[in-house]
Parts: sequence; structure tokens; C-alpha cells
Amino acid sequence: MAQLSEEQFRILIETIRALAPPKPEEPQSKGSFSNCTVRFSGQRDNDAVDEFITAIETYKDVEGISDRDALKGISLLFNNIAITWWKGVRREAKTWQDALTLLRDHFSPTKPSYQIYMEIFETKQSNHEVIDAFVCNKRALLAKLPDGRHDEETELDFVYGLMLSKYRDHIPRHEIKTFRELLERGRSLERTRH
Repeated sequence: MAQLSEEQFRILIETIRALAPPKPEEPQSKGSFSNCTVRFSGQRDNDAVDEFITAIETYKDVEGISDRDALKGISLLFNNIAITWWKGVRREAKTWQDALTLLRDHFSPTKPSYQIYMEIFETKQSNHEVIDAFVCNKRALLAKLPDGRHDEETELDFVYGLMLSKYRDHIPRHEIKTFRELLERGRSLERTRH
């Protein structure tokens, strides 16, 4: 078996590299936002901005839209004042993440934690509110707090204290360790009472 000299080996490597297809810097897009039905009109509402961003990020991923093409096409998703706003800031958005940050900063400024706590504790579960809806709404508010602020057990304490007594009477707090357990027990209670 013959061995390659260093020169032959170098030539072989260069030949292989020359024949290999070039690696694109960014994958080719398979789609665009042209068929996306989600729109943002410029309302200053944290939930509306979060829902919009979640929807377009999902659409972007499913359609295989590159960051570069998404940045070019984001204006297709704006209506009303959002169009005017984008015209004024688009030069600041060098990347897709820049665009999302600008959108959040302008239309969804972060609420201070004390305001979120006020929203969490201002309403208790109403008589006709099912446990799923109640817990979902409270957890959505808790998710707006800085990461790591509370463990699940503490969050359960907050939510449990705001539940209707008909749930608390039948679901002792010390038996519940997760939100999943709370929801399972609450749903079971609702089924037996209907």
C-alpha cells in the first residue's frame, strides 16, 4: 500500500475542498410572511405584543423563513400606527432579534414587578370561573416576573389562596406539589359537581 507524500496529501485536501459545495452563511428561506394572517396595529399592550411575537416566530419557524428574509418582510405584518413606527425605526434593526426588541421596547415596555403582583392579587377566582382558566390567567401573570423570582411551591401558594373555597375545602394545600396536580384535582372536583 503506497503512502501519500505531504505534497500529494495537501493537493488531495485542496481538491476535496474545491469540489465540496460552499456552505451558505444562512440557510435559504423556504417562505415569506406574504401568507401570514397575523397583524399588529400598534396597540400598547403587553399581551397583544407577546401574542404577536409568538405567532410570527412560530410562522417563521414553520415556513423556514431565514432571519434576514424575516427582517425584510416584517413590515407586511404591520397595520395602522405600527407601519409608521416601523418606517421610523427600521434602520436601527440590523437583525431579526433587533426588530423584536424594538417592538417590545416601544409597544410593550416591561411592567415593574410590583404592578404584576398587584394584578395577580387584585382578583380572586369568580364563582363561574373554571379552575383551568383561573390558573392559566394567574400563571401567565407570574410568568411576567423576572426569571427565578419564585419556585413553583411559592407560586402555588399565591394561586391557591385566591381560589374559591369550594376548591380549597376539597383540595388540601399540603397535598399539592405542582400546578399539574392542582389542575387534575380541580378538574376532577368540577366533573363530580356537574
